[in-house]
Order: sequence, then C-alpha cells, then structure tokens
Amino acid sequence: MGRDQDVGVIVVRGANGVFTSGGDVKGFFDVPRDGMSHLAWNIGAPERCPKPVIAAMEKYAFGVGWELALACDFRLATKDTLVALPEVSIGQMPGSGGSQRVLRMVGMTRAKDMVMTGRRVPAPEAHQWGLLTDVVEDARALDQAVLSLAQRLNELSPLALATVKRVLNQGEDASLEASFDLEGHAYEKLRDSHDYKEGAQAFFEKRKAKYTGK
Repeated sequence: MGRDQDVGVIVVRGANGVFTSGGDVKGFFDVPRDGMSHLAWNIGAPERCPKPVIAAMEKYAFGVGWELALACDFRLATKDTLVALPEVSIGQMPGSGGSQRVLRMVGMTRAKDMVMTGRRVPAPEAHQWGLLTDVVEDARALDQAVLSLAQRLNELSPLALATVKRVLNQGEDASLEASFDLEGHAYEKLRDSHDYKEGAQAFFEKRKAKYTGK
C-alpha cells in the first residue's frame, strides 16, 4: 500500500467492535529461540510507510496490537477503549517495540507505570498522557473522526506528508543539531517539487491545490 499511488491514507482497524485483545500466547511457544527477536521491525511497518497511517481503536488495544497502533501516525479511540501492555502479568515483557515507543512518548515514570504493572489504561488517560491523538464518544463518532482526518490528509501533498513524517520519525532519536540539519535539507528538497509550486500558486489564487505527489 505504501507504493500504491491510488492509496492516500491507510487505516488500521479491528473487527466486531474490538481493535485487538493481543497476540496468540499459546502459539508463541511453537516459535524456536531467536525466532521472535525481530518483531519490532515487523510491527514497525506503519512507521516506515511513507503514507499517513491511522489506528482506529475500540474496546481493547492490548499487547502486540497496541504496539502496532503505537507505530501508527495517528491513534483515535472511543472513550471506553482500554490500552495495555500486559505481558508482565504472564512473566514476559513487550517484544514488538512497545516499551520503547511508550518510553519515548510519555517518559520514564509513566512508561514504568504502564509497562511494569501491565495495567489497562483508559483512553481518556492515555490521551492525557499523549499516547492517543483523540478520543471520541462511540463507534459512530470514531467512523466520522477517521473519515474527517483521512479527508484532511488526502487534501495535502503526499510528498510533503511523506517527507515530514520521515523527518519527525528520524529526528526523534537524533541530536537537536542533526535534526535541524535533517529538516533543512528536507525543506530544500520540497522547494523544488511540483507540489510546493502548486500549493503556493493555489494559495495566491485562493483555490484548492491539485497535488500530484511529485
């Protein structure tokens, strides 16, 4: 989907009113040693995707499913959604990037509260922490929120979105000086793009821009 020009925004969602209750714990024991040490790379696919990725969550977002959501760009949830990394409750720990993403998003104190206790964090609290982009009333409101966000993103330059997503993701772990340099070079790259010229011209002419992603 990341290379499909007909796809502007990707939405990750569960089924039957539930995002996910987590992984198949019983099946984990059938995997040979070192067969699961690369899970963070697999689950990190939304982060590497050049297109915006939205996670739309209802009821439960536990374990590897929550880790997948954490790799998405936007996380929307209903107010009754619970999010958790409960692995410690069965003598394990998150293995698909969850502990490290939570740590970087909310800091050490809250990360330890969530990961070391395995507790289920209500969506409003997770939103207050900065783990969720928005919290809505119910499934119907979630549908509308996802559609509204997707429409907004689809109105923007695909090239600009892909570029700024990469700058933000790479800048998170870089020094401030390196991040400034990364941002500056990306800015210069966009200055030569068709989309920037089109966007500026549309601004001058007070019309809607027609972006091509080039």
